[in-house]
Amino acid sequence: MPIDRSFVIPVLDFSRHSPFNIFSLLSDLHGVPGEVICIFNSAEVFKALKDHPRIDKFCFNSLNAGVSRSWNIGINLAEGRSVFILNADLHIWPAAIDQMERYLLELPDAAIVGPQGTKVDYRNLEILTYYQKGQFHEPIRSDDISGFCFAIHRERFLGHGLAFDVRYSPCFMEEWDMGMQIRKAGLACYSVPVVDFEHHWGISAARTDVKINYFGREVSRDEVLEENRKKFLAKWFGAG
Repeated sequence: MPIDRSFVIPVLDFSRHSPFNIFSLLSDLHGVPGEVICIFNSAEVFKALKDHPRIDKFCFNSLNAGVSRSWNIGINLAEGRSVFILNADLHIWPAAIDQMERYLLELPDAAIVGPQGTKVDYRNLEILTYYQKGQFHEPIRSDDISGFCFAIHRERFLGHGLAFDVRYSPCFMEEWDMGMQIRKAGLACYSVPVVDFEHHWGISAARTDVKINYFGREVSRDEVLEENRKKFLAKWFGAG
């Protein structure tokens, strides 16, 4: 029987910064149609969850492979027409999933939709407008979609050879890069007016430098961000 929906959830830890975690998210998805695919990036979470009844498929990475690789792995394992990428610290209601899917399938050029996105001044690496939960009421064509919750039209995505660029690993700038890839393919990102979710920002909103464990070595959050900004400008504008 064809699979209509896939949920891809990268999991590194138990989201101690948030009241929500992978256990609460799997509970949210209980009874919601669709396969659940977990990308485990640590032995701790793998051991705790590998036999969870709501997980249909998983990949266990012995070391943290980063955001882009985890998303790509999940997309490659997915069989659904709609592929939802969800942070493990997301709390979501079925209404949000149904609404996102409806927008994804009804908007004729949508490659990715999500509840929050931005308009970007790429050359100056500045956000011009941030479309946030509850602040807009119609789909808006945006330059990117926030990575904590989005849905991919798998046929369009794969048909145009799209994939998240692993050169931005472990994190940062992969969302802007995908927005540029989608634009180049003649498709679009849409911020859509979905409000039935809760999310607390983690490392992306950290106000001080923190260390990230990436492939078994510690890297600086601030240094990764700065290097990836340079990579983005070099890739798309020949700057560097």
